[in-house]
Amino acid sequence: MLQSQELRSHLQASPHNFAVLADYAWIEIYKQRSLEAIKHGLSVVGDFPDQLILLRSNGEIIRLDPTELDLHERMQFKGMAGIIFEMVTTIRRATVDDAPILEQLRDHWNFADSLLPELIEGAVDIAVSLPEMEAQMFTKAEIRIIRTNNQYSTAMMETIYGAAMQVWENLAHAYCLPWQNLGDIRIARTYLFRYALGLVIDLLWWIRRGSQPVKRMDRMRNDMVDLSFCVYASYFDGFMTADEKARWIHANLIAALAAVSRLDGTT
Repeated sequence: MLQSQELRSHLQASPHNFAVLADYAWIEIYKQRSLEAIKHGLSVVGDFPDQLILLRSNGEIIRLDPTELDLHERMQFKGMAGIIFEMVTTIRRATVDDAPILEQLRDHWNFADSLLPELIEGAVDIAVSLPEMEAQMFTKAEIRIIRTNNQYSTAMMETIYGAAMQVWENLAHAYCLPWQNLGDIRIARTYLFRYALGLVIDLLWWIRRGSQPVKRMDRMRNDMVDLSFCVYASYFDGFMTADEKARWIHANLIAALAAVSRLDGTT
């Protein structure tokens, strides 16, 4: 979608329209280890440097205090338009013979490569846990409801929310974050809770598709990256993707977060 006419039309339509790029977007561009891939990846957003929002690293966003206001503002790097313009100009002029540019790009390529084993390991852990989560969370009758797209019962909704809270607590503990006594709304603002809720929604997609064993860990890794994009997008207005699963997870994540807000009496 970074190279799509849809994105270009969105940015051309109004100077108040923006494209939001998270760190995983750069990883997806750089992992191809090609100057041409980078040129293509920046072919649209590079024409609109003033309409590009760059998010801080995943690790920084995870640790942002949800009790402070304007969380989505604190997720962003500010004043990046000039830097983006200079970078895009340099990249577009570069050739395969530009040794200094290629040396800099190799550092980015190697960094992207270094993250892949960790992402694969995380994908394996999630793939292995799916059958266990299904068995622990839902009865056979509830699994039929999920697979036939019927309305979830109140008990099922409570199970889904409870599972997300448990995953959130485990993740918060792993990152040494204070999570006690935050309250549902403040917890729901955090990246890790939204990611935890997204993981449970990913489980629902897997059950809807027949609970088939995951055989392609590279695809599972891509799904986890897409899940991160869904979470980032939940802080902004809309999600541009051609992937059916990502669209479904994002839509249901937004609906679930809205439900949390309604339960708390806020908007």
